[in-house]
Amino acid sequence: AWKAVNIDKNMDVAAGPEYAKVFEAAAAARKLAAKSNVQDWNQATNLVITGEAAGQIMGDWAQGEFAVAGKVAGTDYTCLPGLGLNEYISTGGDAFYFPKLDDPDKEAAQKRLAALLVSPEVQVAFNLKKGSLPIRGDVDLSAANDCMKKGLKILAGGNIVPSGDMNWSADVQKQAEDLMVEFWKSEMPADEAQAKWVEILKTGL
Repeated sequence: AWKAVNIDKNMDVAAGPEYAKVFEAAAAARKLAAKSNVQDWNQATNLVITGEAAGQIMGDWAQGEFAVAGKVAGTDYTCLPGLGLNEYISTGGDAFYFPKLDDPDKEAAQKRLAALLVSPEVQVAFNLKKGSLPIRGDVDLSAANDCMKKGLKILAGGNIVPSGDMNWSADVQKQAEDLMVEFWKSEMPADEAQAKWVEILKTGL
C-alpha cells in the first residue's frame, strides 16, 4: 500500500481501507501519548531514557541521545524496525559537497578527506555516535551495536523505502506535516485526517 500511494500515486489506495488502518493506529497512539506534552523528538527520546515513556516512533538517529546518556543498545533499550512486525526502513541522509577547485593539491586533499569520511572505520565510529546506519555494508560488525546490526541486515535484504521527500514536493510534505501536528494536538477523527491527507497528496499530482 505504501508504494502504491507514494510511488505510483494511487489516490484510491490512499483513501482506502489499508490506509484507514494507519490513521486508526495513529489515533490509538495519540491516546497513549496524550499526557506526554512534548514538542521536540529529543524531548520524547528523553522520556524513554528516563523511563517515563515506554517507547517512541523515531529514526535511528535517536540513538545518539541514548549514547550520550550512557545507554547500551540491546541492553538498556532496543530498536524495533517496523514495530517488530514489518521490518522495513525508510532511507535518507545528509551529504557533503566539495567545491570544484583548480588547485591540484587542494583537490587531492578533498579526495583524501572524502575517502576518510566513507572509510569503514570512520563510518562505524561516526554512526555509533550519531546513531544512524553506515552508508556501506562492509563495516566491521564487531564494532556495531545491536540496533545498527538490525538496520544493516534490513538494508542487505532490500527491505527499504525511500523517504517522503524523495517522493513528494516540499510543499506537499509540509502540508502533510502540518496536518499531523493538528491531528496530534486535537481530537480530529481518523477518517477526517485521512480525507484531508488525501486532498493534500492530490495537490502534488
